[in-house]
Amino acid sequence: MRAFIAIEIPEDLRTETKKFQSELQKQDFVAANWTSDYHLTLKFLGDIDELKQKKIEKVLSDIAEKTKSFELELKGVGAFPSQDYVRVLWMGAGYGDDEAKFLQKEIDEALEELDFEREANYVNHLTLARVKAIKDKIKLKKFFETKKSFGKFKVSEIKLIKSELTKEGPVYKTLKEFHLLQ
Repeated sequence: MRAFIAIEIPEDLRTETKKFQSELQKQDFVAANWTSDYHLTLKFLGDIDELKQKKIEKVLSDIAEKTKSFELELKGVGAFPSQDYVRVLWMGAGYGDDEAKFLQKEIDEALEELDFEREANYVNHLTLARVKAIKDKIKLKKFFETKKSFGKFKVSEIKLIKSELTKEGPVYKTLKEFHLLQ
């Protein structure tokens, strides 16, 4: 099964994200597949079996037991692999970015023992769209100037999530939640 580790965002920020996506779609500066499930992926695991899942759960449980919950702000926008060659549009992190990066690094280092590769250039982000084509470069450049804060939320858990690819897009199911220290 395909799986990943993520921070899910609360309903109020999901609503803000949907509104922002709608505004972007109306501007019609890119042809894209817009996402509808909002999370910050801490680690993509790829295909894992049941034995590896149990080992990952133990690692995540150990990390959660020693990690304090924290505030995280969704702020600004960007692109992968770069603003000059756009394949993914995303919403970034502001306040709390360092804490989220530290959590990701802890997960990354711990999973290295289970033969997972470390992330070279991790960026906290929430994927907004997978871009097929750019229709208007001027509007796209203006989009990257967005420094707006979309809101803050308390990160109090991380999730191990199953990803099933379908014709309609990926379907996600939480396999297990790991609560951080309060």
